[in-house]
Amino acid sequence: MSTAALVQLAGPISTENGPGLFLRFILIASFVGVGLMVWALARASRDGAKRDAAREAAAREAERAGTAGRTADDLG
Repeated sequence: MSTAALVQLAGPISTENGPGLFLRFILIASFVGVGLMVWALARASRDGAKRDAAREAAAREAERAGTAGRTADDLG
C-alpha cells in the first residue's frame, strides 16, 4: 500500500469516534502506566541504595566497636 492510501484510510479513524478513539485511549493509558512503573522502580532502587549504605555504615561502626557478629544476648 502506498503512503497516500494509508493516510486516506487513517483519516476517518482520527476524526470520528469509534475504535480509533478507544485505541488512542488504550495507547495513552499504557504510556502513562509504563511511566509510573519506571518512576516506581527508580524510586525503589534509590531507596534500596540508601538502606544498603545505612547497613554498611552500621556494620562498619559495629566492626570498629568490636561487636561485629555478636548478638544482643552476647553483649549482655
